[in-house]
Amino acid sequence: MVPATSSFCQTLQSPCTVFFTIINQDQDFLRPEINLAPSNVITRVEDRAELKTETVYRVLLANLDALYSTAKHLTGHADLAEDLVQETARKALEAISGLKDERNTRAWLFRILLNGIRDQARRKKLWAEVEADEETTDLNVNSDSVEGATREDVGRALSSLTPETRSVTILIDIEEFTIAEAAAMLQIPPGTAASRLSRARRELRELLQAYRSRSSRSGGKP
Repeated sequence: MVPATSSFCQTLQSPCTVFFTIINQDQDFLRPEINLAPSNVITRVEDRAELKTETVYRVLLANLDALYSTAKHLTGHADLAEDLVQETARKALEAISGLKDERNTRAWLFRILLNGIRDQARRKKLWAEVEADEETTDLNVNSDSVEGATREDVGRALSSLTPETRSVTILIDIEEFTIAEAAAMLQIPPGTAASRLSRARRELRELLQAYRSRSSRSGGKP
């Protein structure tokens, strides 16, 4: 069995149980000559199908935490985020043959996740404002707009954004996808993604400034 090294796997057992059950049922994956090897070893695998299969398994395992975090930030529901990651893993493993370029595997996985979130949103109107909690504060946002802010404040500000702007800033400023990659995942033009990102960063700066001003007036208390 592939070791469950992801912290997502350590804390959220159900999606990982399904993920590793699928792996164990895949006899091709368990053949001795296929393993979770480094990239320089993988490139020596002669069979293209095996290379693609191994890449998907490796990248999926490495990104379970990021997929869950994205789903949680966009839906505001931990249990739904677990289900969405579980479904993303299942769909990805079933659609390996449809992956055209293994170099885009990570973006491909996030596209599957976002399609699942979008489907849920259409049915249940889930892309509303989400409440920040202890999970949404676990952020690493790469943007000057949040410089000097606490993680708690960033989580609160991020949860206050509209679903459209929140999704763009999560993909680009947290998960570090390019504007073009994020646009493709969200099925919007790159110019629209850039505009939403600019608006999200401006709104984050304004919200965080308001939080800092409020904290200063209250003597540093939240």
